[in-house]
Amino acid sequence: MRALGSNCVRATLLILVLLSAMPDTMAAPVVKELFIDRYGASQQAAQMFNGVNLLGGFVAIPLLWIARRKDRSVSLVMWGSIADALLLAAMACPLGLGWTLVIRALEGVTDVIVFAALFDLVRQSAKGRIATGLGIASTPLLLGLGVGAMLGGIAVRQGDGGHESIWLFGGSAFLSLVVALLVPCVGATLAQDPSRRLASDAPAAGFEQSSRRSDPLWPALAMTFSDRASGGLITGTLPIALAQVLHYSAIERGMLVGLPLVLMALGTGPTGWLCDRVGSLRIRVIAGISYAISFAFLAFVGANPIQLGCVMIVVGLSASALFSSSLTLVTRCGSPTMSLGAFRGAGDLGFLSGTVLSLFLITTIGGSEPSYSDYATVLLVFAGFHAATTFTTSVALHWARRGRSEN
Repeated sequence: MRALGSNCVRATLLILVLLSAMPDTMAAPVVKELFIDRYGASQQAAQMFNGVNLLGGFVAIPLLWIARRKDRSVSLVMWGSIADALLLAAMACPLGLGWTLVIRALEGVTDVIVFAALFDLVRQSAKGRIATGLGIASTPLLLGLGVGAMLGGIAVRQGDGGHESIWLFGGSAFLSLVVALLVPCVGATLAQDPSRRLASDAPAAGFEQSSRRSDPLWPALAMTFSDRASGGLITGTLPIALAQVLHYSAIERGMLVGLPLVLMALGTGPTGWLCDRVGSLRIRVIAGISYAISFAFLAFVGANPIQLGCVMIVVGLSASALFSSSLTLVTRCGSPTMSLGAFRGAGDLGFLSGTVLSLFLITTIGGSEPSYSDYATVLLVFAGFHAATTFTTSVALHWARRGRSEN
């Protein structure tokens, strides 16, 4: 019965992760209908809708720091989801672009709180196999982002009579309320399981065996920042180059960009399993080298769809290992809930910074009509940055653990 209860808890947590991820991206593909058509906003102002959400998430980190010494993950998920639902419902009202952006920034706070607390519950339910548990939970997280984007388009289509925002934000609020209603059941079951604390105490393999004490947080955050910064080029900058310079069709671009995202979502569970057996830091180093090399190859194979597709496969598999290993490493850096919140915030900042910086570099190097060689230069710059970050952070973590083991 205890095993059955544990399996039910894990299955429920995976469902909660999936549901909580969907509202994050439901509005992203339909910004035009929600803000340009609704409020007459400029395209630049409407695009701030996603940016302010990413920046708003940093406000959540001090709140998680306050709660770091108490086991409040269930309460944080429940009340964070309720607050998220209220904010989403408020965005359905005709408040104007300014107030909508303010609420969107506040909703970024609740997003980070729910993510951090929910993944801390996943960690607690992993029973010593932390990387495996976090890796498996990452699959519905990443799939939920994709499903949310598709549901956003469906919701807007249903609102042809001018009620697009009600369908979209109302549906998002409903999903958040479902999370708030289900998470107390998970908390009640976990509270009755005496082995839940094993997840906090069990050492992992490889480098992680050196010490049970906390790792420094900055290397894990630098890893995440670098991963998401380069990821911004895959989903934003590269498709522009493929369309405007190499003249790939929309279907070809969708397949090539979607391939690594799908592989990343499906690969986080198996790579998490590898982290538990080989060591998260070792997997991180191997995946980081593979990712940087494959990312650099994008600069040379863009004109060949088959070669480009093969490189994208390596990018996706490497990215899945990067996500699983970094997520596991960050749970060893003090309070798991606060560290997971910082992980999410650093990743969001990396994605935003990578997107903005890549566009700045391209326009600086190539002007108003850049060639693919200009895009290739930017890809090589980001590949070099990722390789340097992998080397610096892995050496820093290794020496920090070695120093503790000698004391």
